[in-house]
Amino acid sequence: MTSDQPDRRDVPPRMVHDPLTGRPVFVAPQRGGKPDDRALRPPVGGADDPLGWCPFCAGNESATPPDHARVPVDASLPWRARIVPNAFPIVVEPGGRAHAAAGIHDVVIESPRHDRSILDVAPEAWRDVWMVCQARLAAISAREGIAWATVFKNSGPGAGASLEHVHSQIVGLDIVPPAIRAELEAVRQDHALFARLIASARAGGRVIAERGGLVALVPPAPRQPYETWIVAETAGPHFHGAASEAVHAVADLTRDLAGRLDRVSPGCHYNWWLHQAPFRLADDDAAARGWHWHVEVLPRLSEFAGFEIGTGCHITTISAEESAHRLRAVAS
Repeated sequence: MTSDQPDRRDVPPRMVHDPLTGRPVFVAPQRGGKPDDRALRPPVGGADDPLGWCPFCAGNESATPPDHARVPVDASLPWRARIVPNAFPIVVEPGGRAHAAAGIHDVVIESPRHDRSILDVAPEAWRDVWMVCQARLAAISAREGIAWATVFKNSGPGAGASLEHVHSQIVGLDIVPPAIRAELEAVRQDHALFARLIASARAGGRVIAERGGLVALVPPAPRQPYETWIVAETAGPHFHGAASEAVHAVADLTRDLAGRLDRVSPGCHYNWWLHQAPFRLADDDAAARGWHWHVEVLPRLSEFAGFEIGTGCHITTISAEESAHRLRAVAS
């Protein structure tokens, strides 16, 4: 870095908008400095022992900011999952910096061990991860200036993960993103939209599994082969308001789907994200009555190229019905 170049660590993230579509873009210079495993792992000596270099392994808690939440809550006991502030955020705390993009950006460290896949995390511990995420989202929902929040996972370098230690992220924003606004409007126009989505999947043989009031289904227009949505069967706008049975079910189903994906396409990288409604919907808003929170799981089996990026349209090589058939066929 030369003397005439600003230290990007001191430049707060900001949000700008596309003048044609209004699409928001987060300008986050700090993200350019986030580490990856290649940079952290020593070239010789100790590379095989992640405790010597991985900031997410138990014993290296000083390498991350202090946690917002953990399991168990008692700090005198060994932790099974932690949620910490992201050291390379796309937003900063509301009111923290003038003209900065406001929000909350956390990292969910999903295992104290250097596990590389959620399939390496015991089922009960994986339920703990989702329970602590629910608690954190509930806390974020009460924050002034935060309109909406999500939890999302990038699994594998092909899906945007820079660190192999299992983790996901939570982002709370002071805006409602365009994808959520579009879904809100669709539900306002048709409050039975989610109920019909589930009924259509059952009638068309696109249901993969059901558990605890949740339905894992292949949507009728998947963006990638094996795309799957986990949809709450009854209406409910917010994940943090779900019963513990549903939280356990989403943990079990995400783990189940990760295993099925690995069997139909070994080593498949994937993303998932939670879609829930904005935090402060009016009681008489049709979307509040008709929204079903859901998790969308997107394998990354083909690149998003010029056509997809330029048009917003997608191409899949396997139909929804065939994707569902293959995923059901590899049940453990």
